[in-house]
Amino acid sequence: MNIYKTVLSQNIYKLLSLYDTDKFSSTYGYGDREYWGWKTKDFSNATLQGGVYSLAIALTLDLFNKEQENKILEIIDSAILAIENIRTKNGSVIEAYPNENSFCVTALVAFDVLSAIKHLDTKITSEKKKKYLDTIKPLIGFITTNDEEHAIISNHLATGVAAIVLWNKLTNDNNQRDKELLEIIYQHQSDEGWYREYEGSDPGYQTLCTYYLFCAYEISKDKVLLESLKKSAKFLNYFIHPDGTIGGLYGSRNTEIFYPAGIIGLSNEIEEFTMMAKYLEPREQHLLPQNIDIGNYIPFLNSYAVASLYYEENHQSIVSSNKEPFYKKEQAKDFKNTGIYLYSNKTYFSIINYKKGGTLKVFSKKTNSIDIEDGGLFGILANKDKFSTQQFDDTIDFKDKKIKSNFYKINTSSANPLNFIILRVLSLTIFKSVYLGNVFKKFIVNMLMTGKNKVDGTVIKEFEFLEDMILVKEKINLPKNCKKVKHIGKSKAIHMASSGYFISQNFYNTKSEYVEFTNA
Repeated sequence: MNIYKTVLSQNIYKLLSLYDTDKFSSTYGYGDREYWGWKTKDFSNATLQGGVYSLAIALTLDLFNKEQENKILEIIDSAILAIENIRTKNGSVIEAYPNENSFCVTALVAFDVLSAIKHLDTKITSEKKKKYLDTIKPLIGFITTNDEEHAIISNHLATGVAAIVLWNKLTNDNNQRDKELLEIIYQHQSDEGWYREYEGSDPGYQTLCTYYLFCAYEISKDKVLLESLKKSAKFLNYFIHPDGTIGGLYGSRNTEIFYPAGIIGLSNEIEEFTMMAKYLEPREQHLLPQNIDIGNYIPFLNSYAVASLYYEENHQSIVSSNKEPFYKKEQAKDFKNTGIYLYSNKTYFSIINYKKGGTLKVFSKKTNSIDIEDGGLFGILANKDKFSTQQFDDTIDFKDKKIKSNFYKINTSSANPLNFIILRVLSLTIFKSVYLGNVFKKFIVNMLMTGKNKVDGTVIKEFEFLEDMILVKEKINLPKNCKKVKHIGKSKAIHMASSGYFISQNFYNTKSEYVEFTNA
């Protein structure tokens, strides 16, 4: 059974319901219901226009009958042409606020629409194809002349690579921007194989990055890109969990989402991806597109749609893979650059990020289920400020299985009316400058994610890997005016909208059988 095709089919009506199909409406073809339907927003999130990619693949897979096909083509047409009204004068589109000038979402929409055009080639006229390409041309212009400057986020850069490669393919252009973006990705790809996501590696988002790089490779057949993907696969395959999931608090962005397209698409070329496709195949353990919020819905569903195209072709290789994941063996592995240490014996499989305050994830090998996910120590000061050990510190090593961590304040602020008033004033003024808008984004990233607001106090942790359990000895030097500090399990210390989704694993992450925390 092609589970990816099944998931795509299950999402068709949800996807179609995003779009304004009223031809008399001024927002005909818009995909953001909060804007055109609920009218609770003053901008339209352009990400939703990218759903035309999944609809085009659904047509390719004959998920619609002949009578339905014309209606689907009509909806695709309206969604693509609506971009002319959604995009700004400089060719960018937005996701979060007016005049955002988002490199990522502009690249994403360009790639999704170009991919839809590719799959619709025999179903649309040359005149319509030209019209669609003319609609996307300003978006390509924006990502060609602008950079994402607030952080190195490899999956965003990879989206731009895929968009430019496909643009060149469809238009016979010779835009070299894809090579520039690839060079940035390569420069920040660790010798350990991982692609940089803010401060380190994030296996969940690395599957998303793989999706876009695969789509670029599928067209370019770039050997250097393939070698980069092979290097990535050698890192990524370590993080298959016994319950068939991937990712968690040990990643730089805490994500646990599996984007299958690149893994499935490359499973005939890269041995590690063949094995990953086998062990990560959805069996109710993963978050699925129909269960995710609308902000991540389109790229997630499109990844499943692309996987459905390649699953039949690569199915035999996947099911016959003899390679075993790391957790099935008795061994240890230390990825020193990103600070992740893996240890597996007969009883349990564990993953520690020692550069992130010692976050710990342990699985039982008796039941293949989660035993514990611990985010480190969390506490509250007398003034009600919250703090945690869970911040990335590149200076920490794992010598003698011992680490010394600091405490850092956690920014728990949420949006309020005054914030929004200020944001809208900025949107109407300084955000019209791409440069000043990027300065603002750097400030926000530092405030909510990468900034290190240290408080006094330290924790020395020593990990002892016994046959039947992990003993964690802690010597805690409490901050001044500390009211309480303790382990509270699966808690995160940074803002990350793409983490914290509920997966079936969360039902079992309660009381640990294999980990004991003691005072040193």
